[in-house]
Amino acid sequence: MSAKEQRQSLAIDGTRLEIIATRVSDREWELSVENALKIRTTWHELFPAAEDALNAGLKAIESDGSAEFTDIEGFDYLRDDYEPGAST
Repeated sequence: MSAKEQRQSLAIDGTRLEIIATRVSDREWELSVENALKIRTTWHELFPAAEDALNAGLKAIESDGSAEFTDIEGFDYLRDDYEPGAST
């Protein structure tokens, strides 16, 4: 049995993203993309291998762009410079 989790880091448009494949069973892997604030976008689809999940994550980032994974609407409070009540 291979590792429970495999990761691939990349920087795109000055933004660091982490593609994460997590084993959920012997033949199923879950895919997530995590941004610098640790906010994850997780797919509902499962993949038969970690490599398939990682490739799907990379393909999504390449086709959708990094902004799709770095938009923090609703998560502003995670930013270091967050001030409650201040407009963004």
